[in-house]
Amino acid sequence: MHFLAMGALVFVVFHFSARGSKAPESTIVVSGGRIEQLAIGFTRTWHRSPTEQELDGLVEDYIREEVLYREALAMGLDKDDTIVRRRMRQKLEFLTEDATAAVSPTDQDLQRWLDKHSDKFRAEPQWAFRQIYFSADRHGESGTAAASNALARLTGAGKNIDASQLGDATLLPHELPLSRLDEIASAFGDEFAQAITHLESGRWAGPVQSGYGWHLVYVSEHTAGRPSQLADVHEAVQREWLAARRREIVDSTYSKWREKYVVVVDAPSRQADIASQSVRRP
Repeated sequence: MHFLAMGALVFVVFHFSARGSKAPESTIVVSGGRIEQLAIGFTRTWHRSPTEQELDGLVEDYIREEVLYREALAMGLDKDDTIVRRRMRQKLEFLTEDATAAVSPTDQDLQRWLDKHSDKFRAEPQWAFRQIYFSADRHGESGTAAASNALARLTGAGKNIDASQLGDATLLPHELPLSRLDEIASAFGDEFAQAITHLESGRWAGPVQSGYGWHLVYVSEHTAGRPSQLADVHEAVQREWLAARRREIVDSTYSKWREKYVVVVDAPSRQADIASQSVRRP
């Protein structure tokens, strides 16, 4: 009897202390910290502190939101709502991803990532060249012959001829510094860019055709593609590493949570599939 009485007393004390430690659902507490958050949010939006009247309005709006939120939950409006479900999923994934904020990869981590994905960060080949332009509008079908004659003069005279005096006026750049193939194509077209890759450096060559006409081209420098050094792509590699780390944490956390559930997929029967297909037939 003594043990039963003591047990009942402990239960009663625990019951009432637990009730006292948690505000009932009918109570809305607007703490000083919450009011400070509301004021900070106002200040960030309007770049000034709220007046006393504005702050009272913010508090009242928060209370209104809390009342309507609780009433919506009580009515079950959050159940079977696709938008709410997606929002809750996104919020939980965002909270999970925040775990990577405290993770700072070392240079060794980034170097291992770069070595594993070297093709993604590979430095592309580049070409630097000069060009002499022959207009298709001006020369027509004889443009190739005009360019070939100019090439013969350049080859025969060597450095004794001024290349700038040859060809036609154009808005295209006469000289391009080291540039990637896509950059060359954006200025001269894909056909010209592909032809550049087959030219020998250190001498005039052509005619090379583009969508604008014909060109004589002097490739002054060419750098082959090569694996990038970490110092050159450090920020890009770090972004990729962090993104992969976020995905890894989200997927790992989901896998652990998934193990807590027994999933039953009630697939439609074969007969139901056949019936639905027969209904859709014209």
